[in-house]
Amino acid sequence: MKLKRVEKTCCVDETGAKLAFHLCCPDCRKELAQEERAWLMDVGTAPDGCSAEIITAPARGPLARFREGYWHEKDGQGEWRHVPYRSGCPGQARDIFDTMTDQATRRGGDAPFTAAQVGAARDYRALFERVQSAGVKCSKAFDVQMGGQGDTDFMTAYMRDAERLAMFHDAIGSVIAKDMKRVSPDKAQRVIITDDILAQVDKRIITVRTLVDDVCIKERALSDVLDAHGWSVTGKNRKALRDALCAALGRMQGI
Repeated sequence: MKLKRVEKTCCVDETGAKLAFHLCCPDCRKELAQEERAWLMDVGTAPDGCSAEIITAPARGPLARFREGYWHEKDGQGEWRHVPYRSGCPGQARDIFDTMTDQATRRGGDAPFTAAQVGAARDYRALFERVQSAGVKCSKAFDVQMGGQGDTDFMTAYMRDAERLAMFHDAIGSVIAKDMKRVSPDKAQRVIITDDILAQVDKRIITVRTLVDDVCIKERALSDVLDAHGWSVTGKNRKALRDALCAALGRMQGI
C-alpha cells in the first residue's frame, strides 16, 4: 500500500512541483510519519477472529486467519471440517491464495479454491522449501531427533521428504496447461522456420508443473503467469489456468 503524500501549500515549489520529503516543513514530515506509523501498526495487527495473544508486529507483515481442518468421510460422502477454537484462531502470513481470494470476493464471486486445495498448495510449498534448504549451513530444515545420531537423522528425514516431494510431482504431472496451438495455430506451424521462433513458442507453453510452481512457490498471480509467458491477460486465459491449477491441486490432496 502506497501512502498518499500530504498535500499542503508548503509542499510545492514556485513551479508547483512537489518537494522532496526532507525539504518539506517539519509539520508535513511529522504528519506523514504519523500516517506511516499508523499504517505499519495496522498491517502488523492480527485480523478479527484471531487470538488476542497474537501481538502486533509490523515487521512480520500482514496476517490471515488460519483455520485447521480435516477431511471427514461418512456414508461415502466427504466434507472439509474446520477445527473449532475457544479463544480465536491462529494466524499465518498472507500468501498469493489469500490475495486471489480477496480479489474474487471483492468482485462478488466465490473463492476460486477450496480449503483443501489451498492446504495442499501450502503443504507442497513448505515441503519444497524444506528439501531445497537441505545441506545449507545453519539450516534447521531437518533438525529432527529420530533415535539415531549424526548424519543418519538428516539423511532419513531428507529421503523421506524427497520421496514425498516426488509423489507431489507425479500427481502434478507434466501435461500442458496452456499452449500456443489453442489460440494461434498459424503461428504454431511456423516453429520450423527459425530457432528464435521455436524458442519463443517453447516459452509460451505453460505446463501444469510450471503453473503450480509459479503460483505455489513463486507466489505469482494467474495474470502474472500469463504475462511472464507472453500471453494476453484475459478472462478466458485466466479461467483456463485456474481450471488446470484446481485440477492439479485436487490430485495433490492427501499426499
